[in-house]
Amino acid sequence: MARDTSLSAGKAIVVFKAICDFARPCSIADIAAAVGYPRTVTVRMIATLEDHGFIERGRHTGLYAVSPALLHHVQKALAHNPVLSRVELIMRDIVNQTEDTALYMIRSGDKALVMQRVEGSAPVRIFASEVGMELPLHCGGAPLALLAYAPEAEVESYLATPLVKRTEHTMTDPAALRSRLASVRAAGFSVGDEDLFDYVVAVGAPIFDGDGTLAGAVSVGNIIQRYTPERVQEVGRILMDTIAKY
Repeated sequence: MARDTSLSAGKAIVVFKAICDFARPCSIADIAAAVGYPRTVTVRMIATLEDHGFIERGRHTGLYAVSPALLHHVQKALAHNPVLSRVELIMRDIVNQTEDTALYMIRSGDKALVMQRVEGSAPVRIFASEVGMELPLHCGGAPLALLAYAPEAEVESYLATPLVKRTEHTMTDPAALRSRLASVRAAGFSVGDEDLFDYVVAVGAPIFDGDGTLAGAVSVGNIIQRYTPERVQEVGRILMDTIAKY
């Protein structure tokens, strides 16, 4: 019975993730096609999620979407997360020093997930990366920091996958990336120089929790005109020094 319950919970989670991935309210047919479950199983999982307040069905459309009430529970959980509380302090300090927008990302499988964003006061702002976005790990400030400090076996597994070239500056050669990741570890910070988004430079650095486990990475950046080689080095030092303060 316990095994059956675990399998059902797993299927419900898969269905919930599929609903989250839709950029619009979705039908049972949409969800079943996305997860690959029979319609009867999909309907049962949807009913479970609806009963527990994770999703809701549109009164007039009959389509399903994530319940806004779920955000209340998420916000409570985030408010009591010690890592995120520390990250908030780090990001605000970095923004005060650089005037540029800061991002906090974590690894989510083979992606970097944007968890937090603190806006800068610089006249020019970049809105390329928003909370909830998933980005590749082999390019960009924070994603590169996440990959550089991942376990070696996981790095090799990632480098063995097809690596998307986001811009003409994106590095996709595994050998070159291994060398680049070693340079990131040696410097203590990473630099994404127009390799994730055109005309954007971002500097990233890892954040570790109390037991030395990689918790995530923070980055700050702006248009390439603001990030001369000298400023890149300055911002890299700011990131490392600020993270060390907290």
